[in-house]
Amino acid sequence: MKMMSRYTSVRAGNNLLNGVQLFRNRKTLWQMMRETLNGHYRMSWLTILIVVLSVAYIIFPFDLIPDYIPVIGWIDDGLVAYLMIRRLTRETQRYSRWKAMERKA
Repeated sequence: MKMMSRYTSVRAGNNLLNGVQLFRNRKTLWQMMRETLNGHYRMSWLTILIVVLSVAYIIFPFDLIPDYIPVIGWIDDGLVAYLMIRRLTRETQRYSRWKAMERKA
C-alpha cells in the first residue's frame, strides 16, 4: 500500500508538470499555431480533433454530467481540459523537434 502512494503522488506531480510546461512554452505554442494556420507546419489530425472537440465540449452547455451539480459537474470539464493540455504539450514538443530539424537543413 505504501508503494501505491508513491506512484500516485508521482503521477499527480507529472500531471501538474504538463500544465506548467505548456504555460512555459506558450510562445512556442502560439508560434506553432501561427505556422499551422500559415501552412508551414502540419499539426497531427489527432491533436486538431482533440483541441476542437475539447473546446466545443467545455464551451457548449451539453455535458455528460450537468454543470448545475456542484463539483461533480465540473469533473468532466476538467478531465477534458486536462486531456487537451496533455495533447498540446506533446504536440509542442513535436513542433520543437521539427523546428530544430528545419534549422539543421
